[in-house]
Amino acid sequence: MPVRPAARTTAGRNGSGTIPATEWVVFTRETPTDPMVHTGTLRADDEADARERAASLFPGVDARWLCPADAIDRDGSTLEAGEPA
Repeated sequence: MPVRPAARTTAGRNGSGTIPATEWVVFTRETPTDPMVHTGTLRADDEADARERAASLFPGVDARWLCPADAIDRDGSTLEAGEPA
């Protein structure tokens, strides 16, 4: 399975150049038998915008999952010293 680089977007949907407030985490899989893998993050104004951006950034995959980054709870016991939670 090819590894896709993480991608980030910065321009707002309205073309104003403002950075949308919500960061979304993207997971994809290439084929139905592949596991879902973290593919990257993007910023979007809302869920519909996030789906549109993810489809544009990560085309041709079997499945795409999106999750607001602030909904993910990191396990602090796995962090390196000084790494933000």
